[in-house]
Amino acid sequence: MNKTLSLLTLTVILLLSCNEAPKRYRIGVSQCSEDIWRHKQNKELVIGSYITDNVDLEFLSAGDNDRKQIEQIRYLTDKNVDLIIVAPNSAEPLAPVLDEAYDKGIPIIFFDRKTNSGKYTAYVGADNYNVGRTMGELIGNDMGGEGVLVEITGLKGSSSAMERHRGFTDAMNNFPGIKVISSTLGDWTEKSGERAMTEVLEKYSGPIDCLFGHNDRLAMGARRIAQRHGRNDIVYYGVDALPTPGGGIELVQQGVLKASYDYPTQGVEVMRLAMKILRGEKVKKTHMLESTIVDKGNAERLLMQYREQQRVAGDIESLYGKLDTYFSQVNIQQKVIIFCIIVIVLVIFLTVYTYRSYVAKIRLNIELKQRNEELQNLYRQLEDMADSRLVFFTNVGHKLRTPLTLISGPVEKLANDKTIRGEAKSLVDIMQRNMATLTKLVDEILDFRKIGTEEIARIDDGATADNIAEENAMEESRGEGVEHHDSEKPVVLVVDDNADVQRLLKACLKEKYNVVLAVNGKEGLETARKVVPDLIVSDVMMPVMDGLEMCREVKGDAVTSHIPVLMLTARALEEHRMEGYAHGADAYITKPFTESLLQIRIENLLTSRQTLRKAFSSHVAAVTPKEGEETKGRQEKALKEVARPEDNIQCETFITRLREIIQSNISDSDFSVEKIGETLCMSRVQLYRKTKSMTGASPVELIRKARMEKGRFLLENTDKTISEVAYEVGFSAPSYFTKCFKDEYGVSPAEFRA
Repeated sequence: MNKTLSLLTLTVILLLSCNEAPKRYRIGVSQCSEDIWRHKQNKELVIGSYITDNVDLEFLSAGDNDRKQIEQIRYLTDKNVDLIIVAPNSAEPLAPVLDEAYDKGIPIIFFDRKTNSGKYTAYVGADNYNVGRTMGELIGNDMGGEGVLVEITGLKGSSSAMERHRGFTDAMNNFPGIKVISSTLGDWTEKSGERAMTEVLEKYSGPIDCLFGHNDRLAMGARRIAQRHGRNDIVYYGVDALPTPGGGIELVQQGVLKASYDYPTQGVEVMRLAMKILRGEKVKKTHMLESTIVDKGNAERLLMQYREQQRVAGDIESLYGKLDTYFSQVNIQQKVIIFCIIVIVLVIFLTVYTYRSYVAKIRLNIELKQRNEELQNLYRQLEDMADSRLVFFTNVGHKLRTPLTLISGPVEKLANDKTIRGEAKSLVDIMQRNMATLTKLVDEILDFRKIGTEEIARIDDGATADNIAEENAMEESRGEGVEHHDSEKPVVLVVDDNADVQRLLKACLKEKYNVVLAVNGKEGLETARKVVPDLIVSDVMMPVMDGLEMCREVKGDAVTSHIPVLMLTARALEEHRMEGYAHGADAYITKPFTESLLQIRIENLLTSRQTLRKAFSSHVAAVTPKEGEETKGRQEKALKEVARPEDNIQCETFITRLREIIQSNISDSDFSVEKIGETLCMSRVQLYRKTKSMTGASPVELIRKARMEKGRFLLENTDKTISEVAYEVGFSAPSYFTKCFKDEYGVSPAEFRA
């Protein structure tokens, strides 16, 4: 009994120790002020913390107040944080309290600004002296070495302001013909820029050529005051060049600022440096950030780069949120498993104890017999359990195909993203390799034990009951039309009863295509008839109407027969593919799939359909029987190359019938698209979308092209007057015929006949 208790205690201790969390670091961030530049850097610090996932950040802002920042530094020191990242508001007042924190063993990282003390671990920032000197040289050259220049400095006592002023002054020494008027009333805000400019204008009434603000906000505040005083001919320069809306780069692009200096935030790099220090790695004390002048020539490119960075940052934040949720669930599952193991161990212990008490009261032969029976029962239970586990793991293997698809798509997209580099790229590569391993394991599970095809399909694609749970999530996407989409993009209809698969496919396709969603085959068929998309991507197993039946209905309907259908499903057996093609599918992709494969298959299907458009358009507009036969021959050749034989009859019949209707009514000036739709039993919208998809032109454009071709033929082969030709091809006014003819062929009817 004592040995059993000891074993139980040891097991519990080992299980609990396995779940021990790694050390978490606490980092305090003390910002000197609150502005767009600081907010951007704070967001980058948060993104940088995602890499390690064991950091807690606490952000504080002093609001340009030395006393408040001193209190905040003391608060972080008393809290015994592991590291402090700080931008000192002023160099001298903040030095003592930061020295105290450093002396207590807390690493200090300065960014953007420093104190007068050398007690810090590392400094990250741009060379403010070089910033001032570079801007001074640029402005001096732009002014041609002559004129009056106003300088508005940053916060008095701030290291960055002092260094920028020193660099600017050294540059101005090379331009003795420039008179510099400096104001020290600036404190980095627009209001202080207004105060400084008011002071300048009160003391100096002469002309001013240029103004240099130590940041863009100072320059904009000064500009506002100057314009109020009618000074509209001043050229403005600043520093920071933030890419955010209304920031310095947009101001340069709009011509409000002549130029600015890109002062990088680099929050991610600051966080990487902090983690190296916390891990005890050796780091340099000074880390200078590269920056550049922003002018009209590079502003647009820098804005585009920033927007792309924002998109990638959004993707990273979204992925981090999903991973955080996943690991939280894993942690809960681990605790549940540990609890179950402890319960099992306790049950085993109690069973052994009860059994030993019982067998002591009976004879040895009865004990042996009973134990033999118990062992036989246990053996049978183990056999049943083993068989049940095989079935369970097989079912789980099939259920994993759809979530594997939802994970592999985003992981592949991240792997192909050229902007992801370094450690983040390594993490994505690890995820991609393990995705391949997990997919292989699922396939091995399925090969280990075969389950009936119908059961596999039911598990792979989801039962009807699971669609009920997803109905609300998919409600907002049902019945989406293309009225609010980009008319230049092809329309792709996605039919799938899984909301997550719908979201994944929409995310993969939305950049190049207008994506319309449907939840089952019946809704997909109705949407296809209403929208007439350029291509359909459909699951197979769905409630109400499956994908195979929907595909057969689409290919048999005159309105939708031309639409290529790509089947996307977890049914991977060869007979499943044959069944899909037998119902009219043009392509077949099994889950899990890669985004690149899906994109290529869709692009190939749409490209093959484009070769038909020219042949179809020419055939509709052909005038003579000979031309009609020639264009029909090209049309039939194109159909044989890109379309299924079953689709040829539908396409040829529709195009031939459309040509007959247009040619027989070409002289009727009241002939309209509605009449074509009535004849072909289609609505105006259905006719427009099918015609546009098959020929590349709308019904109105086809009628106009046919009239122009007929008019050209009559002018070339008959002696009829231009007016007679105009009336014969359906124009009520010869002058309008002349205008349309010249628009089509580049010459007037008279010039053409001559």
